[in-house]
Amino acid sequence: MNDAHRRKDDDIDQSKPELLMELQAHQIELNMQNQELREAQQQLEDSRNHYADLYDFAPVGYLSVDKTGNIRSINLTGTILLGKDRTYLIGKPFIACFTDIDQQSFYHYLQGIFNHPREKATLDLKIRDAQNQLRFFHLESTADDDNNMCRIIISDISQLQEAVDNNRELLRENRRLIKEQFLLQEKERRTLACELHDELGQWLTAIRAENEVILNSAKQDPIISTSTQAIKDCTQKMHAVIRSMLHQLRPALLDSLGLPNALVDLRNQWCSHHQHIVLELKLAGELTTFNEPMNIAVFRLVQESLNNICSHAEANWAKISLTHETIENSPVEYLQLNIEDNGKGYDINRQTTGLGLLGMRERVIALNGTLSVRSAPNEGTEINIRLPIEYSNNGKTNLHPAD
Repeated sequence: MNDAHRRKDDDIDQSKPELLMELQAHQIELNMQNQELREAQQQLEDSRNHYADLYDFAPVGYLSVDKTGNIRSINLTGTILLGKDRTYLIGKPFIACFTDIDQQSFYHYLQGIFNHPREKATLDLKIRDAQNQLRFFHLESTADDDNNMCRIIISDISQLQEAVDNNRELLRENRRLIKEQFLLQEKERRTLACELHDELGQWLTAIRAENEVILNSAKQDPIISTSTQAIKDCTQKMHAVIRSMLHQLRPALLDSLGLPNALVDLRNQWCSHHQHIVLELKLAGELTTFNEPMNIAVFRLVQESLNNICSHAEANWAKISLTHETIENSPVEYLQLNIEDNGKGYDINRQTTGLGLLGMRERVIALNGTLSVRSAPNEGTEINIRLPIEYSNNGKTNLHPAD
């Protein structure tokens, strides 16, 4: 037994160095694993802090609300936007953060988000904060996968809204100025037409009368007869030019017989000077009840479009369509003016130097209408104009109020 114990002890003594080395290797491995774990933990901590900073100090507010509209989480930027501490906001209704908010719009918006999960929805809200300042918030939201929480991105668009309001006011003022400019222009044209008709026309009539006297009394003298006949021809041409100028400045039929007859007369005169172009004129609906500014505006738009066709289009066919459109149960009605030709067309994406279309666009803007152009090289041109009108209590037409 003693020998056996001695042999066993000898074996143990011989294996001790191996065990010690194995334990040391395990110790080193454990130390390395611990070091890796500590480094990984530090990285996770740094990453968590990093993303926490990104979340809290993002340029927009992030918050989560439940189906009842109560706030469940919010970042630091969100607390600044709402003007409350995070501890106060958690569990509070979103609408309770403001002294004035469109609650119906918000809850309708929230309901739509939960009814359509994973679909992004937006809403612009006008609110008054605790300091009674008017502000505008833009909300962009989606419901989470469980459809139990709505995640909202909130941003303050008050400055943007102010800029939009200022631009809208500038546009309204610009439309007013353009409208006044065209009214003054028409007034000057009316004055000039009267001067041409009353003064120059009267003198031409007198010259023609005196010339007839001379022509009748000098038939025996061929030289005088030839000269007086030449004077007669010149005065007739001058009279025709003045009549054309008067028609351009102020069409008489527009005042006496209304817009439809003035457009028919414009078509006839235009066709007499441009016989190589077939011009169709289509009038539909009631077109005789508009006030003077509307009649003049439509006439000038047609007049300018015809000038553009004969000057630039190189067309042999054109069509003018004017339609009075009514909408059931609506006080607003529309005039739809379409001008098309089969000319050479042009690339609408390239800037043009012509003032004709620009003038038409300015006139349409002054009427709170819209103008669109469809054209391409060798495919002709089509201009669509839509002018809103409404009737006042006296039955006359007014321009639709600007937006």
